[in-house]
Order: sequence, then C-alpha cells, then structure tokens
Amino acid sequence: MLSQKDLGSASSGNGSLAGYGVILASQFDTEVYSIARVRYDDLKNLDAFSSDYGMKRDQHQEDLQDLLADNGQKRLASIKANGQKNLEAGKEQLQTAESNLEKGKSQLEQAESRLKTQEEQATALPEPQKSTAKEQLTKAKEELATEKEKLAQTESNLAKEKEKLEQRQKELDELAEPKYHVYNRQTMPGGQGYLMYSNASSSIRSVGNIFPVVLYMVAAMVTFTTMTRFVDEERTNAGIFKALGYRNRDIVAKFVLYGFLAGTVGTLIGALLGHYLLAGVISDVITAGMVVGKSQEYFYWSYSLLALALSWVSSVLPAYLVARRELHDEAAQLLLPKPPVKGSKILLERLSFIWSRLSFTHKVTARNIFRYKQRMLMTIFGVAGSVALLFAGLGIQSSVGGVVERQFEQIQQYQMIVAEKSSASEQEKADLESALQAESIHAYQKIYSKSIEKDFKGKAGLQTITMMVTSGEDFNPFITLEENGRELQVTDGAVVSQKLAQLASVTVGDKLELDGKEIKVAAISENYVGHFVYLNRATYEQVYGTSPQDNTYLVKLKDPTPSNTEKEAATFMGKAAVSGVVQNATAIHLFESVASSLNKTMAILVLVSVLLAIVILYNLTNINVAERIRELSTIKVLGFHNKEVTLYIYRETMVLSLVGIALGLVAGHYLHQFLIQMISPATILFYPQVSWEVYALPIVAVTVILTLLGLFVNHHLRKVDMLEALKSVE
Repeated sequence: MLSQKDLGSASSGNGSLAGYGVILASQFDTEVYSIARVRYDDLKNLDAFSSDYGMKRDQHQEDLQDLLADNGQKRLASIKANGQKNLEAGKEQLQTAESNLEKGKSQLEQAESRLKTQEEQATALPEPQKSTAKEQLTKAKEELATEKEKLAQTESNLAKEKEKLEQRQKELDELAEPKYHVYNRQTMPGGQGYLMYSNASSSIRSVGNIFPVVLYMVAAMVTFTTMTRFVDEERTNAGIFKALGYRNRDIVAKFVLYGFLAGTVGTLIGALLGHYLLAGVISDVITAGMVVGKSQEYFYWSYSLLALALSWVSSVLPAYLVARRELHDEAAQLLLPKPPVKGSKILLERLSFIWSRLSFTHKVTARNIFRYKQRMLMTIFGVAGSVALLFAGLGIQSSVGGVVERQFEQIQQYQMIVAEKSSASEQEKADLESALQAESIHAYQKIYSKSIEKDFKGKAGLQTITMMVTSGEDFNPFITLEENGRELQVTDGAVVSQKLAQLASVTVGDKLELDGKEIKVAAISENYVGHFVYLNRATYEQVYGTSPQDNTYLVKLKDPTPSNTEKEAATFMGKAAVSGVVQNATAIHLFESVASSLNKTMAILVLVSVLLAIVILYNLTNINVAERIRELSTIKVLGFHNKEVTLYIYRETMVLSLVGIALGLVAGHYLHQFLIQMISPATILFYPQVSWEVYALPIVAVTVILTLLGLFVNHHLRKVDMLEALKSVE
C-alpha cells in the first residue's frame, strides 16, 4: 500500500478504507485462506516499473490464470459436496425427530383413549371412590395437556427446521461459482497508491524524454553562437600571435581549450545540480502522499557522458571550425577590423508599394535583419524554442486543471454509484429505494452496470472497463455523452470513451471485443478519466442474448461537496441491499495525484524556459551591440538621439522576437498536443483545450524581458565613449 490516503474500498462506513490492522497468526481463526501472495525469483532484482519486469510479470500472471482456470468449478463442487453432506445429516436428524414426533403423537392418542376409558369407568364407582378417581383424572388431563403443548411446540420447531433446511438447500443449489482473481501490485484492491506512483512517474518520464531535448537544442544554439562570437572578437589577438610566429594549430588550441573547459565545467555543474538537486525535487513531488520515503539518488554516468559529448559539440566544434577559417587569412589581414557583411537587395525592396512607405530607420532595420542571417536565425529559433517550451509547460498545466471540471461536473454529473446486492430481498430493495427518495437526493437513475477486464498487451496492460446499460437512449442528466460538442444518443451499437478507443485502436463502425463478444462502435464520446462502454437494452440483448437486470444507481446529490458526499455514502453503505458505493471523489483523488506531480514539474520547467529566454535574448543582444558599436557610434555622432540609437539596433531584436513568438506559439501548440498524448496514463486523457492565459503569458514574458533588456541597452549605450569606439585599430 503506497498511498497514505487512498487505501482501497470497504464494505462498511463510507465505502473507503481508513486504515489497516495487523493481527498475530494465533488470532487468525479460520481454516480457509482467501488470499495468496506469490513472489518470483526472476522478478526480485528487477525495476518494478521497467518493461522487462512488466513482460515477465504478465507472463507469470497468465500462467497463474491458466492454472486457476478450473479452480472455481472444483471449489464449487467441493463446497456443494460438503454442504450437501451436512444437509443430509440434518435431514436425517429431522427425519428421526419427525419419527419420534409421530411416536409421541401415537402415545398421546393412546393416553387420551385410556383416560377416556377411565372416565367412563369412574362414573360407575361408588361415591367415595368416584371423588378420588375424578381428582386423579383431572391431574392426568393436566399432564396430558402439558404433553400436548410440548408436542405442538416440537412440531412447530421441526417445521421451522425443515424450512431452514429447505432454504439452505435452495441456497446451496443457487450457489454461484467462486471467482479467482489474479492481481498484480497495480491492479490489486487497495493498490491505487502503486497505480498513482506508476502513473506519475510514467508521465514525468515522458516529459523528461521531450523537454530536455528541446531545452538542450536551444541552449546548444546559444552556445554555438557565443563561441563563434568569442573567436571573432579574438581575431586581432589571433593575428598578433600569428605575426609572432605561433603555428595555426597552437592558436586554434587556445580557442578549443577554452571551449573544452567551458563545456566541461558547465556540464559538470549541470550534471551535479541535475542529479542531486533537480532530480530530488521532482522525486519528492512524485512521492508526496506516499509511504515510500526518501528516494535514493544515483549518478547516471551514461546520461552525464552524453551531455558532456553534446556540450563539446556545441562549444568545442564551433571554436575549432571558426578559428581554422579565420586563420586562413594572413596576419596582416587579421590585425585589421573584419570587413562588414556585404549588403544586398532584399525581397522587401522589390515590393515597392511597401518599401516606399517605410521610413529610413525601418529600411535600415529590414536590411540589417537579413544582413546578419546567423544572428537572425538564432534569435528567431531561440525565442521560438523558449516560447514553445513555455506554451507547452503552461498548456499542460491548463489541460490538467481542466479535466476535473470537464469530467466530473460537465460529463459525469453524478456524485455516487450505488451497487445493489444480487441477493437482496424485496424488502431490502424497497428500503434502498426509500433511502434514494430522501430530501438530500436530487435525482437517481437505475441502470445495469458491470466491470470488464481487458488486456491491452504492449500498450497499457490489463485495464478495467465499466459497461453501463440504459433503458432509454441516453444517461441524461447523469452522464452527458458528447463528441466535438455534438450530443450523442445510445442507439444501435456502443458509445465508447476516447481513451478506450485509442487503446483498442477502433473507430466508428469497427468492432470492439469485450467478454468474448464483438460490439459495434456507434460513436466515440468525450471522456478523460476511466474507460466506459455505453449501451441500450436492445444492443445488450442482441450481443449477450440475455436481458440485463438493473443493479446500479447513479445518484446526484443536492449538496455535491466532498464532505456531504462522504456522509451520504456512509448512509447507503448501511443499507442491507447495498454491496458497495463508489464516490467520484475517489477518481478525482487518483487524477489529482498525477495532476499535482505534473503541475509542480511543469512549474520547474516553465521557470527554466523563462531563464533560457532571458539568457538567449541577453546574449544575442549583447553580441549585436558589441559587434556594431562602431556603427552605433557613427550614427550618434551624426546627431541621432539616445532613444533613436537604441531603437536603431534594438528594433531588429524586437522584430525578430515577434517572429519568434509567432513561430513559438505555433510550435508550442503542436508540442503541447504531442506531450498530452505522450504523458497521459492508461486511464487518463488530458483535456486538449487550453485557456487564453497559455497564449498570453509567453507573449507577456518575452515582452517583459525585451523591455528590461531595452532599458539595459539604452543605459549601456549612454555610457559608451563613442569617440574611443571610433578610433582606428591601426
């Protein structure tokens, strides 16, 4: 039992277990065991959440199921044989008692006959003897009457015992075949905690397979650009070294060594923080509310070495390639400033109806954007990557947050499912119906419901599917069946929930196999938690060949708060006709355990995405200013004001950032849709729609960063000595 809150269902109270108790073997007063726990040596040392473990466990589970396939029949035969033996012994005792009763009746009749004869004889006796005889006869009559009463009582008792024996015989004849269930840790009753842990870790693992890759790609682009800029800035020093007689490979080694040290130190710091800080935080998020305690931390050399190799690619490789390219020039050329990038006519200039309406500064901005293509692409893709990550992170939080309201308030509008005992008497059923008409109940509907297990091998393993059968064409107002906003009717065929349709790979018109039967899929309904199949009576009778007997109540409460729902559940659990109560709160809690882990993890990734956006924009802006400081000094000397000088260069960043934001929102939308499919557990489908804040917040975040950087650039340019910057390096 991993969860501290969801411990399983109970047959009393409010239907949920509050705790577990442990007793000594000496206090276990029964000869029959109901549970067997099995361990396998080949599973003992495997990761319980690995695919290898799952495959071997499933194979063992199938072997056990095959082994127990006929145990139900054997157990039923054994129970019936023992029961019949006891009944036969009881019948023999009853027959003996009935025989003794008949003997007693015969003896009583003989006594009555003798008493009557004695009365007739007493009338002929003389008076003194007659009086004495009458007294004796009166006493004998009283004793006879007492014996009659005893005999009547015995006869009544025997009739009751006979009725009991007949009832026991009927119960024995109607005894159902015992069912043997083979569970694993995840599917066993009370194993919700294991399922929660598995779902949460699986979702985080899926996020971990996508987010770091995108983050690393964007960071690698920034590193690549920075190292390229570093070599360009050292062009003059490289010329000096070359003029002094240093070999090209020695000069290249300087840049390569710098990139190697920067990449190695950065990777080591990142690996340590990732292994011992970030991993611990995420692990604590997953295990919150669990009994597993503090997670063990390991150092994964394979991941660390991969990160190190990739960091060398992004820091060492550009330093080597750019340095080699630069050193092809002679020392005299390296000592001179690098010639500016050659301008060329851009596409916008060919569109004269647009170009002619642009101001001088806007034309300069347009030319410069395409003049520095590397920086243009880095800015666009850097901002787009950050915005896409921000959108995906916020989008997942929005999708997760939207499930509870959509699923449990708009789709499933009932608060409880009350299951009726198949063995309940008519009086007990009437008592339950009376309880359902209480003032606190808003409405209820009786339907047929049953649980079906289906193994989706290679996808989600063994899953529980709830089948609901209605006497009408829908389940309104308890369940709203919709597909893309269109309300569905339960007519010819089954309405199947979305996640189930995905796992079974079926679409409308296909056949879904359940219980060895094939059911036509008439529609696929919107659903986010659990697997459901909805039928009407006619379809059920057509598929199964029998008429369903309603056994479940969907209940809506006037006060749907969790505390009142728990109180009402406890009331129904006290009814003799109720076999169990399922509260929506249980499903909500299961979902929220996954949602909480994802939301906190997404918050961390959103923060990292914002920091990445800051680093990208700051780095590229700083490079842009440093590369073009002579150009900026020139236009300031020509009379441009401080604001105009800042906008002269920063307008490019703003335009490219806007393009990056637009691309990032589009990429983020598709990344979000991909991620919610990847991270959703087997029983959960995340809400695909996102709130407007998910679009607004990345725009606001980048805008705020741009504004702050704009103020920084403006302040920096005010302090630059323009005359010093214009001095020739010659």
